[in-house]
Amino acid sequence: MKILSSARIIMISIGALFLLLWGAESVHAADTVSTAAPPVEYINGTVLDVKPLAEFAGRLHVQAGAQGDIATVKLTSGAEEGTEVLSLIRQSTIPGVASIHPSPGDRVIMIKSQIAGHTQYDVADYQRINYVYALIGLFILALLAVGRMTGLKCILVIAFALLIILKWMIPAVIENRIAIIPATFAVSISIAVITLITVSGWNPKTWGAVLGAFGGVAIAGLLGKISIVLMHLSGLYTDETMMLHATYLPNLNFQDILFAGLILGALGAVMDVAISIASAQYEIHQTKPGLSFSHLFASGLHVGKDILGTDSYTLILAYLGGFLPLILLFASQSGLTLTQIGNMGLIASEVVRALAGSIGLICTIPVTAAITSFFLTAFRKPAVISNS
Repeated sequence: MKILSSARIIMISIGALFLLLWGAESVHAADTVSTAAPPVEYINGTVLDVKPLAEFAGRLHVQAGAQGDIATVKLTSGAEEGTEVLSLIRQSTIPGVASIHPSPGDRVIMIKSQIAGHTQYDVADYQRINYVYALIGLFILALLAVGRMTGLKCILVIAFALLIILKWMIPAVIENRIAIIPATFAVSISIAVITLITVSGWNPKTWGAVLGAFGGVAIAGLLGKISIVLMHLSGLYTDETMMLHATYLPNLNFQDILFAGLILGALGAVMDVAISIASAQYEIHQTKPGLSFSHLFASGLHVGKDILGTDSYTLILAYLGGFLPLILLFASQSGLTLTQIGNMGLIASEVVRALAGSIGLICTIPVTAAITSFFLTAFRKPAVISNS
């Protein structure tokens, strides 16, 4: 009863916090979302033919000096589905940059616009979503084939995480219903609790893993926030963030977005470490239920040290791999020193995210070991002593 009562107190507290954050209003509620950028109509199409622009001289309205090829595209979506249109395939002046070279049979995405009273169709990009769906299907099949019921639980919690981020967090932030930092904490708490309870059940190892994960993420967040302030990191270092700030969300604090990315990026690795340690301690306790807090804590630390050997650079390698082209760009410029590269805001922000997340991951080990040991020893049933 004591265990159940303590667990209920923990879960009720977490639920109350989540509900509080869910209904919280943003501190910038008076700000409005910019709608300066006009809507764009995207239409799917299939390329039927590609010919040089010269063959359409006098037959097609194009800007003076335009260069490229003309593609005949059959529209496969929208109100004009089935219609064949002509589109200028503009090529970048830099070889291989922002250029596409469609061939007959390729499925593409078209942009429809009105220019000088004429309807214009431009080939924006290739259609890739079907291949994405194929990879998602392969991922689900692999989870089910290897994990069976556990794999099904993983699919459910992944779907929950995507839904709460894409369907609640993002719209709430855009519509100024909640600030991004409390939204991030609400989402992180929800994902950690639902994921660990779904996968591991309702037991002391789950409680220890949940609270241990919270501790690790909190440490990562604290270090990240301090670093962002002291290093004067603005978060406006990529084309996407600058365009977002200039057009749709000029009033959004991009330092907070940088912080939110740090929290969400560290959450998965921290939960993995926390549940691994808590599960090991739980199994040890099941085998030898008489072990003291200190013995269980020491066992958790030993398991954590083994995990640390590989997981310590999980986040480092993840961020390094994502920024490999940028690293190659800087490395190819002989005039730049390592100090100059490290001082760049974009690089410094990624270093902060990687190192703060990794430190949080490391701190998750003793925090989880201590909390799980407490749950396993504080509420266990006392041994029955026979008088015979």
